Amino acid sequence: MKGKIKLYRNDGESDQGFPVKIILSHQRKTRRKTFAYAKATEWDNTYDLPLGSHPDYEDLYDQISQIKKIFGTRRFNEQNNFDAAFEMLDTSPRKQSLRFIDYGEERAKYMDQVSRTGNARAYRIALKELKKYSSIKRLDEIDRHFMEGFKQHKKSEGLKNTSVRNYLYELRAIYNNAVRTGIIEDKKPFANLFNDIPVRKRRARNAYLEKDDIIKLENTTFTQLNYNRAKDLALLQFYLCGADFMDVCFLRKEQIHNGRVFLKRAKLGEKAYEFDILLHPKAEKIINRYQGSDEVFVFDWPRSEAGYRTFRVKMYRALQQVKKKLEITLSPKDATLTLKVMRHTFATHGKFARIEEDLLRELMGHERNDIDTVYKDKYPEAERDKAQKLIIE
Repeated sequence: MKGKIKLYRNDGESDQGFPVKIILSHQRKTRRKTFAYAKATEWDNTYDLPLGSHPDYEDLYDQISQIKKIFGTRRFNEQNNFDAAFEMLDTSPRKQSLRFIDYGEERAKYMDQVSRTGNARAYRIALKELKKYSSIKRLDEIDRHFMEGFKQHKKSEGLKNTSVRNYLYELRAIYNNAVRTGIIEDKKPFANLFNDIPVRKRRARNAYLEKDDIIKLENTTFTQLNYNRAKDLALLQFYLCGADFMDVCFLRKEQIHNGRVFLKRAKLGEKAYEFDILLHPKAEKIINRYQGSDEVFVFDWPRSEAGYRTFRVKMYRALQQVKKKLEITLSPKDATLTLKVMRHTFATHGKFARIEEDLLRELMGHERNDIDTVYKDKYPEAERDKAQKLIIE
């Protein structure tokens, strides 16, 4: 018996990508079995392994590596029965028998481990609602009829379409992961499920601060410590090219070196990559003001999930008071001064300054596709620093 694993393109591409198949051959006969799914940009055709851009890279890479080891064993090579051979290659745990609720909780824990706490929390909220409806369904029992029942149940409770859709989005993400990793066959339980719960789509208009309001923040000192801290943290986000609030809070000392800050956006999870920006004197001043005594992290702020959430809420509330006291009005239409506004502000002023879009994306660490990765760091450091200074100053 001989075996190999290939991204099988002959069957065409589904929403999950092309099937990744185990292909066995013996005495001029061939049998194939879908093992997982991957898009063409997520697959290394040279080594027949997933690329780092695959959403389940670590799990899938390990499983395929184990299967390839079995291909080389004498026991496998002497096998002459296809069913028995496939059974030997089944290295995954029998998760088909897991309750969907339990598998979803496993995924939520994994998201916590890779610092995607927002995804983990959204998963748990959706699973909690599903559990109220039914908690006994196994992974392989989730079908269109069951999900339709859950949807109608939520609608009968008077929930808005937006809420129902959000629950379904999170449950679909959990289900799709089980399909992508080859645990279950795709029964397409979410096909056309959203047709009768439309949501009015509006073009997002990101709010930002005008230059005059940024100067107000820079030149104001409050008597209240928490107002100053919230104001300084917002400015630090801006000076660090619109860095995400979480990435600023969890900044490590090793990320600052030789006048540069090396960032990796936690929001992107496994797809995150490291990029570097200039440590502008304005940013350095704020960092020095709040730098703590911890050996690893720059700041001594809470790092547990619960502690971080509480700290985040406090900063959000303090920012609202800062906005009110300084009479700040957001553009193009006044809105709440959220922890995302400084990222939008940096991006908007970059566009106003006519910074090339790709250069701006590089400064802000936007998610790359595989083509982007080929041209990573295509802009010289001096050119990136010049653009960063132009926006900040």
